[in-house]
Amino acid sequence: MKYIQSTENKYVKLVKSLQHGKYRQKYSMFFDEGIKNIELSLKSNYKMNFVLIREDFKDTSLIAKLEEKLCKDKILVLNEKIFTSISDTVNSQGIIAVYDMKKDEHIKSDKLLILDRIQDPGNIGTIIRTAESFSINTIFYTKGTADVFSPKVVRATMGSIYFVNFVKLEDISKLKSEGYKIYASCLEDAISSKSVFTDEKTALILGNESVGISEDLINQSDKKIKIDMTGNAQSLNVATAGAILIYEMCK
Repeated sequence: MKYIQSTENKYVKLVKSLQHGKYRQKYSMFFDEGIKNIELSLKSNYKMNFVLIREDFKDTSLIAKLEEKLCKDKILVLNEKIFTSISDTVNSQGIIAVYDMKKDEHIKSDKLLILDRIQDPGNIGTIIRTAESFSINTIFYTKGTADVFSPKVVRATMGSIYFVNFVKLEDISKLKSEGYKIYASCLEDAISSKSVFTDEKTALILGNESVGISEDLINQSDKKIKIDMTGNAQSLNVATAGAILIYEMCK
C-alpha cells in the first residue's frame, strides 16, 4: 500500500473532480464509497482503477481481496483529514474506489426499463436496485435524466449498478422494431397494470417526478398503465411505483 500525505496528490484531486458530472464524462470514470458496494463490485466486470482507504480502515478481508485485484501502489492510504476532504458522505466507512465507466451496451433481454427525465438521485438508485433484483440488465435513459454515475445514485443502488447496462435512448422506434411492447406508466386514460404484462418482450417507461412521461414517449407507447390504488392517495413516488410495476412486469 502507498501512503498519501497531500491534498495535491493526483489521485486525491481526481476523486474530488469526479464529484462533478463534467469531469466524470471527461475521464469516463466514477467513484463509489462503502464496504458492501465495493465488495459487490469485485464480482462484476467493471474495471477498478484504484482505491483510497482511510488510515483507520479495519476490514482486512476486503483489503486482501483488493490486493488480489490491484497492484499495491493502487491501494492508497490517506489520513482522516485528507480522506474527509474527498468523501461524499457524512459518516464514511473509510473506503473509496474509482472505476471506468462502461460504454453504452444494449444487452439483449426480454425486460427493459426506460427512465424519462427522473431527477432525484435516491429515486434513480432505488429503481436501479429494484430492477437488478429482478434480473433486468439494461436500463435506457432519456436526455434530462440525472446522471446514473453521480455519487448519490451509485451509493443508493447498494452495488446493483455494477450489474446493469445503461444506454441513452435516442429513438424508441428502434426498440419497437426489435419487437418490444412499450408500457408507459401514467394516470390519465390508463388501464390497470394488474395482469397486463402479457408480451414476451416488454419495455416499461417511468417518468419525471413532477410532470411524468413526455408526451412524445406516451404517444409512441403501446399501452398506458396505472397502479390500482384503493386509498386516498392519488399518486405514488416514482421509485415506489416503479417497484410495483417492475414486479408486475417480471412475475
